[in-house]
Amino acid sequence: MAFLRAIASAFINYFNFRGRANRREFWYWVGFVILLWLVLLYVDLNYMAPMLGYMPMEEGVPNYLSDGWLLIAAIPTLSLIVRRMHDHDEPGWKALIILPLSYWLVAKGDKDPNRYG
Repeated sequence: MAFLRAIASAFINYFNFRGRANRREFWYWVGFVILLWLVLLYVDLNYMAPMLGYMPMEEGVPNYLSDGWLLIAAIPTLSLIVRRMHDHDEPGWKALIILPLSYWLVAKGDKDPNRYG
């Protein structure tokens, strides 16, 4: 799956907790979220701060853009994690188990169709 297609898929499936998501789709989304968050944090600290009466990079500057982006990205990230769990033929609630979660996010999913698609 191409990078832009993976990002579009995450937004199209914003509230979709059914089906499956492959590793590439998940990791492209994570990279996009982090990259955009860093860009927006830079804008917040260097450009928005003076507009709000703070010095650039001053401690305590409200990060409206970067924090807003994290709120917007939270639900599609959660839905991708659940669909990533489904790719391993596991129910989404198992995402609450922290230790094996990293394995399921990185490992290759089932080749054959399973009960989630």
